[in-house]
Amino acid sequence: MNGIRRLFLLNIILFLQIKSACSLCNMPTAWLGLWYQRGMTSLLEITIDYIQTKGRCIDVLPIQQYYLFTERINRCTRCLLFIERDTNLLQYRESECNDADDLSNITLCPNMIAPDAPLYTLHRNNSKPQLCPIQPPFLLLKLIKDGSTCHRSLSSSYIGECINDYQFRLHLSPCSPYYQTLDLHLLCVATWIEGFHTYFVTRILSKQYHHNDNPYECFYYTTKEKDISSSFSLSMATDGSCRDLNSRHMATVMTLSSINRYMMNESNISCIYPDEFQQYEWYSLNRTIQMFIRNTDIELINIQQNEYNKRLHCLQSINSSYYRIGIFTNCDVNEKCLQINQRTDNVLELIINNCHNNEYSKILTFIKKSNYLSLCPTSIGHLLFESNLNHQHHHRQLILRKKRFHMSVGCENKDKLIIYQIEKDLEYRSLTQMDTCIASWKSSDLSTIYLIAQSNYSDASYCLSFQMSDSIIIRNNSHTCSFNNNEDKTSISIYSAKLINPCSQSKRLSFNYILLLIIILLCINNTR
Repeated sequence: MNGIRRLFLLNIILFLQIKSACSLCNMPTAWLGLWYQRGMTSLLEITIDYIQTKGRCIDVLPIQQYYLFTERINRCTRCLLFIERDTNLLQYRESECNDADDLSNITLCPNMIAPDAPLYTLHRNNSKPQLCPIQPPFLLLKLIKDGSTCHRSLSSSYIGECINDYQFRLHLSPCSPYYQTLDLHLLCVATWIEGFHTYFVTRILSKQYHHNDNPYECFYYTTKEKDISSSFSLSMATDGSCRDLNSRHMATVMTLSSINRYMMNESNISCIYPDEFQQYEWYSLNRTIQMFIRNTDIELINIQQNEYNKRLHCLQSINSSYYRIGIFTNCDVNEKCLQINQRTDNVLELIINNCHNNEYSKILTFIKKSNYLSLCPTSIGHLLFESNLNHQHHHRQLILRKKRFHMSVGCENKDKLIIYQIEKDLEYRSLTQMDTCIASWKSSDLSTIYLIAQSNYSDASYCLSFQMSDSIIIRNNSHTCSFNNNEDKTSISIYSAKLINPCSQSKRLSFNYILLLIIILLCINNTR
C-alpha cells in the first residue's frame, strides 16, 4: 500500500515539474501558425508551446534560441536551435533523440547539436509578399548549371519584370535538347543579409514547378557586387531550403546584366501619363476594378480576383492622349496602344488596340471616386419602352410577357433617372427605380447621348446610350460605355423607345396647369 502511495506521489511531483517547465517555454508569437517544410506530407503547426512532430517545449535558452522538446509517444527528448531569417522563414538544426534522463537540462543543448547538422527550412504558409531585392529586367551574360558552363541558352534566357515589384519571371532555356525550358513566375516572400551576401526566397506561382516539385526557390548574391557593378552573379539553390547555395557545383549560377533589355530612347523617358489624372482613385462602373495612375504606370486592380490584375506601362508617348504601352498580366507582357479620352471631369475612357489596326479595341470606362453629382441631360425627356420578361404559365411553360415602362430623365428631378412600371396606362404606374445621374456627354456627331447613373440599391453604376431619332434606341451596359465590344454582349440590353414628352414641355404643362388652377380659385373667390 505504501509503495502505491509513493508511486502516486512521484507521478504528481513529476507532473508538476513538467507543468512548471512547460510554463517556462513559450514560442515567440511571431512564429505561431502553419509552416511548410520540404519532405513533409502536411503543413507543420507551431503553437505557443508545441511543434507538430517535435513534441512539447519544456525549456528554452531565449538568447541563443535553443529549445528543449519532449515527445512522449516516441520517448524522445531533443534540442532544437532556431534561426529566424525573416518573418516568413525559419531555419533550425536539431540534435538526435535522447532519453529524458540523458538530456534533462537545457544548458546541454549547445553541445548536443553539431555545427554541420542538417539545416531545415520552414516557410510560412500563405506568407505576404515582399519587395524583391532585385528589380528586373536582366540579361544573362553567363550561365553555369550543374558545374558546367551553358552556352546555347544565353540568348533566349532572361529575368523579366512582372506586374509589380514583388514578382519577377525567371526564364532559362535548356542547355541541352534533352531538358525542358524552366519558366517560373516567382513571388518574393523573405529576404535577409548574412555577411556580404543577400539571400532571398520566392514562392513559385506558375503552374510549372521546378523539377523536384518544390514550391519555393532560394537565391543569393554578393551585396557589394550588385551595388557597384553593372553586372553581378545570382545563385539559385536546387531547392527552397537554401542549403547548397554556397556550393558552385550544386547551385545554378547566373551572371546578370542590369541593362534593360528594351533599349530606351528619349521618347520612352518622357512617357508619363497626365498628372491631372494621378491625384484620384478611379473605379469601373460595376466597382470590380480599381484604377491608379502613377507616372509611367496605370494599375488595374481586380477587387475580387487578384490574378487578373494588370499594369499598363507607358513605353512611348505618341501624343498627349495616345501611347504605346506594355500590358503586364502577372508576368506576361503584350505590346498595345492606348488612347485616353476624358469624357467629363469625372469619367475616363481607356481604348486599347493593336496599334497598327483598330480591328480589336477594348474600351474600359472609369469614374472618379468622389461625391460628384451631375445634372441629368434634359434633352432626353419622358420615354416609353417595353421589356420582355420570362413568365411561367400554369402548365410550367416559359412564355414571354411584355412589360411597359416609363422613363423620366431629369424631368421630375434634375439629378434623377426615374423608371416606372406601367400597369394599365400612364395613370396607373408604380415606381421601380430612382437612380442618380453621375455624368453625361454626346457623341462626336451629336446623334447619341451617353449617361452614367448610379444605382439606388448599390455602389455600382451603369451606362446608357440614347440614339436620338424618330424611334429612340436605348442601350444599357453594366460594365462600360462601349456598345460594340463583343466581350460585353452578355451585359448589354437594347430597348426601342418612343418620346412621350420632352422635359421642357412637361414643365410647361405643369406650369400651365398650376396657373389654370390659380385662375379658377380666383374666379371662385370673386363670385362670392
